[in-house]
Amino acid sequence: MQAAKEIGVVAQNALCCITPMLVQEGLAIEQRLLEQVASGQNRFGYAIWRCDQALVVPRSATHKPGFELASRYCESQGWPVVVRSTGGEMTPQTSGFINLSMVVRSNGAKAGIRESYALICQPLIQWLETMGIHAYCSQVDGAFCDGDFNLVVNGKKIAGTAQRRKRLKDPASTSHEEDTAILLHAVILCDEGLERIWKISNEFYKACQLPPFIIGDRHICMSDITEQHGEPFIRRAMRHLDRVVQQHISMF
Repeated sequence: MQAAKEIGVVAQNALCCITPMLVQEGLAIEQRLLEQVASGQNRFGYAIWRCDQALVVPRSATHKPGFELASRYCESQGWPVVVRSTGGEMTPQTSGFINLSMVVRSNGAKAGIRESYALICQPLIQWLETMGIHAYCSQVDGAFCDGDFNLVVNGKKIAGTAQRRKRLKDPASTSHEEDTAILLHAVILCDEGLERIWKISNEFYKACQLPPFIIGDRHICMSDITEQHGEPFIRRAMRHLDRVVQQHISMF
């Protein structure tokens, strides 16, 4: 398997898009990777990417009171609100965050929730460890988009993970077990001033008449631990992650 291409379009199943893009482009990349695996064109694929700042919300958020007002306010502050097709909670994005989207095809007997989350958490933990960052999976009360499979350092969230599944049925198969195409996504807090992000995130929730629950000090960036900052650090981190994921995913 060749190393990921540093490009912003999908022509291969391994991408490392160093230059920030619109978040809609990143979502389109992972959707196309999912379709390629679901159709049998590829058995796996991944993309490492980052994007311009935006608030990415589930479609259910559009039904909340005040959604339109909240969206207009956030956009006036430089934070466009982008609606995604999947569920969950709002996820902020900035060029200081790194996204990893992985898609694998798994046999039904091996596609448990915990097992599939391990597919993305294990290489991320390994990658962080090489930089002296000791992460583990846990919930963090007060974190954005909280869940059991956050990556956490000393009780603070450094990355969030999510997954989406698509069951696949081969009409010619006599097996009762269906294969599953699994899209796994992680957003890693690499190097960013976080206070402004939680401020706009909580303002969005308040405008939607929802309780603002994000607590700033429940999060930490890679740069806070490594004491490395800036664009060169982010780019190096992305290229290093590419090498780790390439080695990990080639086993599928």
